Amino acid sequence: MAHSQSMTPRERVVAAFRGERPDRVPFTCYAVLLPRGQVERQVREEGLALIERHAPFETETPDVETVRHTFRRDGRTFVRETFRTPVGEVSQVFLTGGGYGTSLRKEFLIKTPDDYQVLAFIYRNQRYTPTYDEMRQAAERLGEDGVVIGNLGYSPMQQLIVMDMGTERFAIDWYERRHLVLELYQVINERRREQYQLAAASPAEFFIYGDNITCEIIGRERFERYVMPCYNECAEVLHAQGKRLGVHMDGKMKHLADAVALSKQDFVEAFAPFPDGDLDLAEARRAWPEKVISINFPSAAHLMSEAHVAEETRRLLAAAAPGDRFVVGITENIPDHVWQRSVPVISRVLRLEGVTPY
Repeated sequence: MAHSQSMTPRERVVAAFRGERPDRVPFTCYAVLLPRGQVERQVREEGLALIERHAPFETETPDVETVRHTFRRDGRTFVRETFRTPVGEVSQVFLTGGGYGTSLRKEFLIKTPDDYQVLAFIYRNQRYTPTYDEMRQAAERLGEDGVVIGNLGYSPMQQLIVMDMGTERFAIDWYERRHLVLELYQVINERRREQYQLAAASPAEFFIYGDNITCEIIGRERFERYVMPCYNECAEVLHAQGKRLGVHMDGKMKHLADAVALSKQDFVEAFAPFPDGDLDLAEARRAWPEKVISINFPSAAHLMSEAHVAEETRRLLAAAAPGDRFVVGITENIPDHVWQRSVPVISRVLRLEGVTPY
């Protein structure tokens, strides 16, 4: 893509994610995190690009019955999901009513050793149907205002830790019954391989593994042995079709930095620069010279004065100079009472001072 001083928001993001140099550092935000209104319209007219994540397939489990039960406790609303299979049932409980329509898992699917075989049945029973038309329609609707990125969910080990078990159960079972964890990991891994092929054939050019990687949970040994190989395998399938893989690494990354450098993933997404994470942006740029870094603008900075927000934006630009392979993003929710003040400041500084040299 030619370097131009009149790139659209979409062109700017695409150039950065391809490892090319856009006219200025792109500013992005997950579409679901930006409420509509006057300030939203202003920053988008200034060049903020919307990021929409869409799965390249939908998942069905024809031999699994799903039952949802809503109940109230202590003035709060919960939902229990029960999955009934021929080999038993498992359930999880969510606390609803979070910001942006989110919910919080209060009980995970795996609670006892018997639950592993049930979950293995559920994963083996999954059927995947491409959603390519929906992805094309989303891209057409966005037009030059943003980019549709393929959402791959979680890699197998992170799926277990984040979604199916929780960190406490994972830590206990990794120590006491690791064979069960690894058997289920392999089942999920096999199904993910089917998903890689569906992703590679889809209309999207960029994909995200939403792994929420942080070193103190996954650990370096597990990361290198069980997580990186999945990234590499997925990336190889995507690369064969001219597509690129990013991973949502929004935690502490200092002790994984050199391992990530060897990974075949193309970009680190939602990177949390110090002080939110434990790795400074300049260090990350040195550690990953060939990778694109798409950061989450430090969450705490939104709470500061406009002058501090501007100063933080300039600090990030200096750390990322000359600005290639770099995206300033918003991938975490911002408190309602401050985003209309902070986001326009970030937008203004990037527009005026984020121009990349030829």
